[in-house]
Amino acid sequence: MTMIPDRDRVALELALTQCRAEDADRDAQITAMLAERPWRQVAEFASTCCQSRALKLKPWQLSPCQIDVDDREHKQAAKLLREMLSLGVSRFHPDPLAVIEEAKEAANR
Repeated sequence: MTMIPDRDRVALELALTQCRAEDADRDAQITAMLAERPWRQVAEFASTCCQSRALKLKPWQLSPCQIDVDDREHKQAAKLLREMLSLGVSRFHPDPLAVIEEAKEAANR
């Protein structure tokens, strides 16, 4: 079993919390998934849902947590992921644009 870096664990927990808060149906879905699947798999699903919503992605677009930094097919997501990682932000953070802004502001203080 691989260890999850602290920044990823915190981001995944936040994604689960935010995803559950969307509505009662999503909360029930997450609860059911947690009963049947590993925590990390469900948390990554939650991250994908949150990032897709926060970035207003189309159904065929992938979020930063779903790709590699050198993905050439999904250039916008790869660029965003590279920026997140360069700022020390987890790829799983539920709101990439907001956390990038926060990280930039913190770096300028």
